[in-house]
Amino acid sequence: MYHVTGNTKWTRPDSYWDVVVAHLPIALLTGLGLFLPTWVSYHDLPLMKCAFLYVTGFPCPFCGFTRSFWALSAGEWYFAVRNCPLSLGVYGLLVIFFAWHSTALLLGIKMKSGLYPLCKSVYTWWIIGGLFFINWVYRISFGLT
Repeated sequence: MYHVTGNTKWTRPDSYWDVVVAHLPIALLTGLGLFLPTWVSYHDLPLMKCAFLYVTGFPCPFCGFTRSFWALSAGEWYFAVRNCPLSLGVYGLLVIFFAWHSTALLLGIKMKSGLYPLCKSVYTWWIIGGLFFINWVYRISFGLT
């Protein structure tokens, strides 16, 4: 059975294992990113200091995401957005991907989104890189480490 709805294509394969292979890894990874902060305290994390920060004295483009994710899961939106504005968008994408792949697992269907061609676009990656660069400049300009 094959259905097309807008840019979304979904099938109900003969074997549920096809669905599991297609959707379980992403559902587990995104679920871990969303639910780990509720299970483990930020202070219990075995975090290493950022090597880039140690060598250069400046935070790397990814510094601040862990603290911001923990703050978002605790409902501290103001701190998360002030600390790392891009974390709100990344966290939102995690929620969407988790919902998408979990729904496919629960319904037993393989879903393919119209986002796959977008991910192949060079322009998409330039925009993502630009957002990370702007976020990095923001954190450096406010002295956030």
